[in-house]
Amino acid sequence: MARQSGVIQISGTVGGVVFAKDGTVRQKQGSNKSQFNSSASMQRVRENASEFGTAAKAGKLVRDALRRVVVLASDRLMVSRLAQKMKEILNLDEDSDRGGRQILPENLPALLGFDFNAGSSFSGTYYGGVEATLDRATGTHTVNLGELNPSRDVAAPQGATHYRITAAVGSINFETGAVASAEASTVELPLSNAVRPAEALQLVRAAAADESLIVAVGVDFFQQLNGKFYPLNSNAYNALSVVAIG
Repeated sequence: MARQSGVIQISGTVGGVVFAKDGTVRQKQGSNKSQFNSSASMQRVRENASEFGTAAKAGKLVRDALRRVVVLASDRLMVSRLAQKMKEILNLDEDSDRGGRQILPENLPALLGFDFNAGSSFSGTYYGGVEATLDRATGTHTVNLGELNPSRDVAAPQGATHYRITAAVGSINFETGAVASAEASTVELPLSNAVRPAEALQLVRAAAADESLIVAVGVDFFQQLNGKFYPLNSNAYNALSVVAIG
């Protein structure tokens, strides 16, 4: 590698030659985009890149459809974890060729149990019963919450005085990218020793035959002060998980 000498200080690229700040000089490398697009040896790389792109796009659609609840409970690696999960679902497509596999509705149940906050799983935070029923004919979907004792059945963080259960349904067309959603939640409930009766949350969202339905349920925590409810400063303890696919 050539090295600049003398008092002239140059930094940057001039005429295809790169002048580095440390005085070294090298020729600018040409673009390998053409090789990537046409070389037979890059075929497998192109296929993988295409499918990772499809998985990442699918993950974004899920996040967009459930955005209002995802923002309450997600970790910093959630985007990459969800894309990885969607790639696993993509791999279940046995009808398409490598590089062209798609997210198929019949494979989406593999998303069940996905926690948007890896540091606080829903199953390890909320021990009350949760059962979701989807009704495409009417467009009304129900999330049934079983009876529970909050002090025993909700793993609340220190400082929390109340909790809230929120449910959301997202409809997604993975081909067109169209998304829509509906949400419902309980009021802020005290973390007391009093038994909380069963409750049902209604989600109204019609979906066409070519749209997939994803239901997520989460729990978030509050501190009551002077009659007002304040979300805890950190969402680290909030949980959200996929509970139903339709």
